Parts: sequence; structure tokens; C-alpha cells
Amino acid sequence: MATASEDTLTKVSTEAATDFVKTFYPALGSNRESLSSYYSLEPTTILFNGNRVADGAAVQEIFTNQMSPTHYEVQSYDCQIINKAYPTILPGGGLKPQSEMGVKDMSFLIVVSGFVRYGEGRDQPQRGFSETFVLVPNPSAERARGRKDWLIESQNFRLIV
Repeated sequence: MATASEDTLTKVSTEAATDFVKTFYPALGSNRESLSSYYSLEPTTILFNGNRVADGAAVQEIFTNQMSPTHYEVQSYDCQIINKAYPTILPGGGLKPQSEMGVKDMSFLIVVSGFVRYGEGRDQPQRGFSETFVLVPNPSAERARGRKDWLIESQNFRLIV
């Protein structure tokens, strides 16, 4: 891998964070059947207000079958690179060689804050929330339309009281 500049890595992670925020939060409200596709198949850590959720499929099940309609209004988000050369596990097993890694082989943290409204009416109260994600490279070799380059490995959602 040719060493990417800090500016390039920052640009890639910032664009990825923006894309993630602009697609994930609308999916929570109106495209809930796609939620599991945002999560890594590797062991994940998912917490909602301190309660552990097993995996992306369980998150999708909660939002699809148990959660009332939601509307998220993101006020701010920030991202920070965690690992510039994340050890990606290939679909057939084994790790991606360092020599084949590029700028999209990094992991990064996203911190999001905003408001959420539970229920259908605009008259429902808004509650503040804070959410932290760790996104890792998607090991899938497929380049299909709609494929996500990064997946959620860790998520911690908190309502602000």
C-alpha cells in the first residue's frame, strides 16, 4: 500500500461519515428492513441505553416489529480515524495483506448528536440523543450497487435526559 496522506485519509473518513449519517438515520425511520445491512457480520457490540442487542438482525427486528415510528434530526457529527490499516478478514478467511490495503481499509469513530421523536405526530416531544459508532471496512469483495464500504462494529445509543 502506498502511504496515503493525512489529508486523504481525513477526506475519505469524513465523506464516509457523511454518507453513513445521511443514509442510516433515514433508514431508522422509513427503510427499517435494510437496517441489518449496516452491521458487520463479525461480533458486534450494540447498546441502546445500556441494553445489549445481539446483532444487526436484532436491531432490524426491534425497529421493524417493536418500535413506534421515529424521526431523527441530526444536529452534529464528527469522525476520527482509529486504525489506518484495519486488519480486514477476507470473505474466504484470512487477513487482507498489507500490500493490498488502500485508503478504505481503515476503521473510524463517528459521534452523532441530535433529537429523536417517537410516534407519528409532529406534536410528539423531541428527546435529545447521543450515539457513537465504530465503523470497519466491509470485507465483501462484491461491488454491487448499494453495497456499503463500512459496517458498524460497535454502536452505543443514549437518550439524553
